[in-house]
Amino acid sequence: MKKALVVLALIFCLGQVFAFVQGTKNLGGTASLSMAKFDSDDETETTLSLRPQLGYFFADNICGDLIFIYESQSYDGDTDTALGLGVGARAFYKNAYAGAEFQYDTVNIESVFSDMNVNSMYIVPKLGYMAPLGHNVYLDLNGAYEMGIGDFGGDGSGPNETTNLKFNLGLQYFFDR
Repeated sequence: MKKALVVLALIFCLGQVFAFVQGTKNLGGTASLSMAKFDSDDETETTLSLRPQLGYFFADNICGDLIFIYESQSYDGDTDTALGLGVGARAFYKNAYAGAEFQYDTVNIESVFSDMNVNSMYIVPKLGYMAPLGHNVYLDLNGAYEMGIGDFGGDGSGPNETTNLKFNLGLQYFFDR
């Protein structure tokens, strides 16, 4: 009898851990808008970031992601537009997750002095929490640390030593199997 109770308790606990089952599909992403001034007399720097993503749970609580990247930044007549693609994975425990992604993007820089295209790659570890809003709909609260790898390509040169700490807000929808 004790063994049966232990087995039932383990099955119940494991069922609570597996919030997302194999075969679940995910559609979502994050968006952000920021405006900054480097000093009170300076022009405002405006940055818009959109990162839609598709996900698929190839195992219970393990999701593979395909991320599309669009960022636009304007400052004092200069405009930078980044388009990119990322692949990654997230491991879930209930509504919390940890993950990482690899990104490749191309930035078109249009300035008053010159125009150029720069290619770059990044590794991005991240932690997040999915706050439920409704059936299969979640508010995605996450933090990510973007780290440049390799050298800049295209019109850029030198090592990519870029780092960027980000706090993101997004929306995620999970399709039942």
